[in-house]
This record gives sequence, structure tokens and C-alpha cells, in this order.
Amino acid sequence: MASITHGYRDIFDFGAQGLLRDYDPGYQSAPCHNNTICPVAAGWDQQISSTAMFLRPDGNGCTGSLVNNTAQPGTPYFFFANHCYTPTANQWVFYFNYESPTCVGTVGPTTETITGATLKAAYYYDDFGLLQLNSAPPLSYGPYYAGWDRSGNTPTSTTIVQHPNYDVKKISFDYGPATSYVDGIGIQMWGSTWDSGVVQAVSSGAPCFDQNKRIVGHMAEGAYSCTVPAQNTAGSGKFSASWDGASASTRLRDWLDPANTTVVMDGYDPANTPQPTLPVRLKVFLEGPYNTQTLNMNGTLRANGLVPPVEPYTGLGYMHAGGGGGETTTPAVLALTGSASPVDWVVVELRNKNDASQVVATRSALLLRNGSVVGVNGSSDVTFQIAVDDYYIAVRHRNHLGIMTQDPQSLNVTPVLRDLTNGSVPLNGGSGYQQCQWGACFDRRRRDTQWAGEVCGKCERSRSDPHPRRRYSTYGHCQWLSARGPEHGRFGEIRGLFERPRCDPHRDRRHHAHRDAQRADPLEPVWDLLNEGPQAFSMEAKMGGKETGGRV
Repeated sequence: MASITHGYRDIFDFGAQGLLRDYDPGYQSAPCHNNTICPVAAGWDQQISSTAMFLRPDGNGCTGSLVNNTAQPGTPYFFFANHCYTPTANQWVFYFNYESPTCVGTVGPTTETITGATLKAAYYYDDFGLLQLNSAPPLSYGPYYAGWDRSGNTPTSTTIVQHPNYDVKKISFDYGPATSYVDGIGIQMWGSTWDSGVVQAVSSGAPCFDQNKRIVGHMAEGAYSCTVPAQNTAGSGKFSASWDGASASTRLRDWLDPANTTVVMDGYDPANTPQPTLPVRLKVFLEGPYNTQTLNMNGTLRANGLVPPVEPYTGLGYMHAGGGGGETTTPAVLALTGSASPVDWVVVELRNKNDASQVVATRSALLLRNGSVVGVNGSSDVTFQIAVDDYYIAVRHRNHLGIMTQDPQSLNVTPVLRDLTNGSVPLNGGSGYQQCQWGACFDRRRRDTQWAGEVCGKCERSRSDPHPRRRYSTYGHCQWLSARGPEHGRFGEIRGLFERPRCDPHRDRRHHAHRDAQRADPLEPVWDLLNEGPQAFSMEAKMGGKETGGRV
């Protein structure tokens, strides 16, 4: 167990009073609240979906909401109250859809959560805070990114969606115009007097919507009474007052509208908005087939019919994500010749910018002799249907160590070439994907390549290995790089995540050149056919239901 969110002991006998403030089955908040499923909440479904409760490691928490932005809709920005902040945001747990399924219900599901966030901006004298969640709520949560209005125009009515006293989600309405005032420490407020529902502790940070269902503030202070309506007042920090500030860390505009040209922003529903198609344009080289004289890779596998028309990785047990897997090319593409002809299939991965171990989308793609990574038609960019955002980009091959960018890369609808062969894009684990020659490993023409598998001093090849040409890597122990199955280890390990062996970088680079007259190898004719130079390497893969071996 990595952490504990919170714990409690009922030392004040809240349970007997029906007043437990933490997922007690009932009676947590005042009885004059409205559940968000009640008829009075009709038409506010999207705004309700934008609102969530969070709990900190100390057991306390508040309310807040997802908020839209002009640059990258779907970026999980979370708007809340600064007085709820403690510097433990990376451990906060955000609860979405903690709502009762009935109008009089007192319990709801607590399984739809996101853990962790990063503070982007906050300011004490506006009492606002803006987080970016570590990951976007999945579509299964039905998230909505609320719109906003920074004009400062007086709302003709106000509505707050909240989690009072950690209770299931509630909604309150003031059907009259808001009042404008400044509180005791100088925070500019919209004042509301509730006609239906109230606000309580833990409602802090709850979004305050205007008559157009856009955020105009966040709940900052208030009082309530279920018997004296005149006491049901609340103050919401003005969204417009939080827009500007001394720096990006104390204002909203840099995050929600970097161009600072939008005054009124509608909300964003990712479920009803098709994801954009983002092109990924890459250049990579594999060490095995790379020729340092031509600066291209050889196409021996394709020329000998050993590149299958259907991507091989699914059949090898690789788990695709985000719509990848099953890609198919045509005989015409595989019949291409020249520098723009296919070398083999590779996998392109997009990984979470906050957690490089989390693969969010994959595509099987064709690697051309000139290093271009292209779609199944042999010429277009590799495309992903995914939100505009920053992602780590990884490229993996079934018999080479994988590579990944050192930093998240910004993807949008305009393609940008990322050349992973010349050092212009830093790679995870540092440099060292150099081309190896007969006598030594060196970067002859500043062309980085993905390492082929190798054997090092403490991981010698087993004499019983039926294919002595196989290369090895380590993942806590010696293992084969061949992707024939789990017993043969992981293909395409990412350098820096799965470090390559610390040993002579070219000790066994040339072992294929040594002839062993005593070895009976049924695949020797194929290897001899495909042996086209000092950069050749052994590869095994399942193609068409049988194992073939060769060098590319």
C-alpha cells in the first residue's frame, strides 16, 4: 500500500447522531439540501458532471470542478478554493459522480476516482486555485469541462453544485441577481441568498454558475439555516477577479486562454466531441539493418517476403491501447522498392505525460529504409485519435531495445518531424543509440540507432541454446530479446526504464560473422541469405503461423 487517504475514529459519537462526515450512509449534510437527481436539478446534468469532491491525506477536503480551456480542450484543469490547498496535491483523491441515484438517497458510488494533481496557479487574495489532474477522467465517468464567463457582468441568477460535509452531490439555487461585494480581506465576491438548498462546510471551491450555466465564481464563504431562509447566504470568489494577476502562477488566463482573447467560453463534453486526429511524424533507425555508408537501412526481410501484411505484435502477446492493433497493409506497399520501402513493422506508443510507464495509445506502423515511420499505406503520418496534449513518444521493435523521448512532446493537428536519429530530440536514458562498426562503437555520422540485442560477460549464451545467434538483454536477469513468448522476455525494452546491460558495447556485435562448422542450424540457409553486412543481427518472429529467422 503506497498511501492512506484518511482514517477516522468516531470519538464524538457522530454515528449515533447521524453526523459522520465521511461516507456515513446518510444524514451527513443539512436536510434542506437538494440531491442532484431531484427534479429541481433538471437541465444541469453537464454542470453536475463537472463537479467533484477531493480528499487530502489528512482526511479533509473540498469541492471543485473541471474547467474548459481554449488551447487544449480536455486538459484536466480543476478549479477550486485556495484555502483548501495543502502541498500534498499529488496524493489527493478526486471523487467523480459521488451522487445518490434517488432524490431522497443518502449514499452513492465512490469508485470513480483520479489520484494526484499538480498546482498550476493560486492566489490568496482571490482565494482561487487551479490544478491539473495527473490524468483526465475517462469517458466512462462522463466528465464535462465547464464553461466560464470572465466578463464580470452581474449574474441574473446563481447555482452551486457541491459536496456539503462530504455528502453525496447537492445543488442549490438563487433565482435572483447576485450582489457584488468585497469581503474582509479584499476578495471580490458574488453574493447569493439561496431560494432552494443551502451551502455548508466542504462546499468550499464549488463552482458558482450563472444563468447561462457558465462558471462565474467559486464558493468561498457562507452560512445556512434550514428554518430561517434569510440566513442562507454565500459568497463566491469572482472568476473575473482571478483572471489577471502578477504572473502565470497567480492568475487563470495563462492556463485557460493563453491568447487572452476569449471572454465567454462554452463547456466541453468529450463524449459528444470527436477526438481530433493527431499526426505523429518520426524518424528512427534500427541498428541491425543500418548501413553507415548509404545512411539507410537494408530491406532484406521485405525483399524475401518476410514482412507480414498484418502487424505481428498482437500475435506475439503485445497489449495495444487506445485503438491500436490489427493494422494491415497491402501487397502493393510491401512490393515497394528503394529508400521509401518497408523494413519491418514497429510499434509507436503515446505515454502519459505525468507517468511515462502508462501507455495511453498505440499504433503499429511501417518503418521505411530511410527511417520514416509511416502508416499502413506506406507514406502518410501515423495518426492517433486522442486529445491534444503532451505525451512521451516511444518506438519499439521486436528485436531491438526500444527508445522513448526524454520529455513529453506536444502533439496537435499540425505534424512536426521528430528525428530520433540525430540527437535533436533527447531520448530517455541519455544518448548512446550509436551505430556500431566492426572495431568499435561510435557515432560516425551522428546517426543514433536503436540497440540490437547483445550478450555481455555475466550473461553468456547458453551452450544448449538451439539458436546460438540469438541476442540477449537484462531485466533483472538474463533473457532473450526474441519476442516469441513470455518465456523469452520482453521485446523492445525502453532504455532508461529497462536499462541495457553494463558491459562491452560491442563484445558480441559481430558474432554472426563467426562460422561454426559443427553447428547444425536448420535456419542457417535463411540467415546466410539475409546476411548483408556487418550490421546484421538475428531476429526471430512468428509470421504466418511458423517461426522464421533472419537478419534485417
